[in-house]
Amino acid sequence: MSKFFKKAYPLIEGTIDLLGMDKNEFRKRMIDRNNKKTRNKKFNLKASEILVLLPHCLQKQSCDIRITTNINNCKKCGKCDISHIVDICDKYKVNVVVATGGTLARRAIKSIKPKGIIAVACERDLTSGIVDVGEMDIIGILNDRPNGPCLDTKVNVKKLEEAILFYLGGD
Repeated sequence: MSKFFKKAYPLIEGTIDLLGMDKNEFRKRMIDRNNKKTRNKKFNLKASEILVLLPHCLQKQSCDIRITTNINNCKKCGKCDISHIVDICDKYKVNVVVATGGTLARRAIKSIKPKGIIAVACERDLTSGIVDVGEMDIIGILNDRPNGPCLDTKVNVKKLEEAILFYLGGD
């Protein structure tokens, strides 16, 4: 994202709201445009240069195990997508962080310094994150919300694996 767009984004969202347009449709288009921009580039990153950012709402709310400090705490019961994500991230040895919000996501980015980011979230959080990271390469994957926002969400793990392979130099 350009510096201009980063500064103009709140104004654009406000205008969309005033016009009574669907913010999520605008956000989906923005995510698609960003993903196309990233996918038009060629990558051959090391696994250590890739960061997968996940929202905590992918974990079943009823789960007693907290994965926000360490995703490897997952007991792999299979009741949510976390166990599949852990397996995929372990398979390719990429960094994976569960963030409870933008501050933790920014901290992870600052700490790991990735060259490619794969972020899973809802439209609002993804667009906010895309704007926040500016010129960094990011692939956004929308989560599915069968129980509404922020509760027991799901993600297409095949898309996640495809994004990892893309950054590793695959198609």
